[in-house]
Amino acid sequence: MAWADLTARPLRAILSVASFSSSIAIAVVLLAGGDGLHNAVWEILRSIGEGQISITPGRTTGVGGNRKSGRMVRIRYEDVIGIQSELPSLAGIAPYYDLRGGGAASKRYSIPFSPVRAVSQEYFEVRRLPLLEGRWFTVEEEDKGAWVAVLNEGVRNIVFPDLPAIGETIEWRGRKMTIIGVVRDEVLFPYILFLPYTTVSHMADTRYISGLIARPARGVPWDQAVAEVRRVLAGLGDFDPTDVHALEIEDNRDFTARIAAASRALHALVITIAIVSLFLGGLGVANMMVIGVTERTREIGLRKALGAPPQVIFLQVLCEALAIISLGGAVGVAAGALACEAVGSLEMSSTYAADIGFNAGAAFLAIAALGLVGLLAGLIPARRAAGLSAAEALRWE
Repeated sequence: MAWADLTARPLRAILSVASFSSSIAIAVVLLAGGDGLHNAVWEILRSIGEGQISITPGRTTGVGGNRKSGRMVRIRYEDVIGIQSELPSLAGIAPYYDLRGGGAASKRYSIPFSPVRAVSQEYFEVRRLPLLEGRWFTVEEEDKGAWVAVLNEGVRNIVFPDLPAIGETIEWRGRKMTIIGVVRDEVLFPYILFLPYTTVSHMADTRYISGLIARPARGVPWDQAVAEVRRVLAGLGDFDPTDVHALEIEDNRDFTARIAAASRALHALVITIAIVSLFLGGLGVANMMVIGVTERTREIGLRKALGAPPQVIFLQVLCEALAIISLGGAVGVAAGALACEAVGSLEMSSTYAADIGFNAGAAFLAIAALGLVGLLAGLIPARRAAGLSAAEALRWE
């Protein structure tokens, strides 16, 4: 009987279903977009070294506070190997050496300027770089100075634009290396190559490092970690640990905290808009049901005069609301899924995009929430219809 009543008034039924389904579809797309943007922001933060400290040797403070009269701080690579045990405030520390003056080339393509960063095996763990293809160096490859390389994504796109890079060879300064991995590093020069530290020692004097990357341990204050790094490295570089010029230390905690807070606020805003959309959809169902009961007041009175009990009238009106919710929910989820598929992804940079993927869990929650609102809204006109007296309803025009 509920289905017959809905089909007897097709325009009202269509408007009710459209109101409900549009709210579901909007909520599904908003939730998918919010999740995609939130995940993309965290991926970007991870690639730019979220939660890390960059340490570069500088110059000691000379006479009269003049840096030019100070001496260069030099830290030997062999001295920083194994110092993790002296730095309990750090979750990890990794040295590196930058080598410039060469271009990378494959069999078909080349790039004239492509620097090399010599790194240890721990560098990948400290930086937490997104690994796009292949793998990172092993300890054995580092120990024996294997001629293997990990490319930054920019190099791969230039030198191997239409072929898989893993397993191929790349040439740098006349040396051929086997490519074992591709990473994405948004902080460094996009066309950089990562080589084992021992391997680069065959091409340049790498006794003194260019810098270090460190990551504070969970729960350790950053100031404590920085002070500890200064104290330990001062012993290795023979300088005063209170000399602020001896080491150039940079951290991105304030920047990443601001970006993370903005991402969370945007995510919360999107969820709020989705909730408002669902609430308005429920109000639309309630409004249509109230109008429907008002239009059928005389019909309800006639049914009651013929002996229909109040609970039957109540159940019929409630079933109409459930039919609208079920049909509108199915249409809304289908429309939302198609919209997510059509959007695909939102480009945020040349290498990052927010994936707007259909989330079945979010769609189920949207239907459940809006269904609850619609169901509660349908109770109002259902109770009103069940409470009408037959004599009053029959007088209605």
